[in-house]
Amino acid sequence: MNMDIKSTVEQYSLLTLQVNKGERHRIMRRGIRQGSLWVTPRANCYCVAVTGEVEALLYNFLWSHVGSETGIDQNRKYWNISDIADVAKAIRRFGQP
Repeated sequence: MNMDIKSTVEQYSLLTLQVNKGERHRIMRRGIRQGSLWVTPRANCYCVAVTGEVEALLYNFLWSHVGSETGIDQNRKYWNISDIADVAKAIRRFGQP
């Protein structure tokens, strides 16, 4: 488990964290039934993906802060983000009411 991701998520009562196989951090928000913010640490970056309702909430934010998505995998738009500070900004935005 990445402690930077964990500590950022813990600052927001609306968010919960689940760590899946391969260090895939699934961040869920109370009140959203379908969709999550996914953060997977890689060697050189963090792969950040949005699914379901979360895509509608965060796509414009991510696009304006880190640029267009890196690609699409299994119908998930994702960004490869090198700076944990930018990942934390996305988590904080997701955690706001």
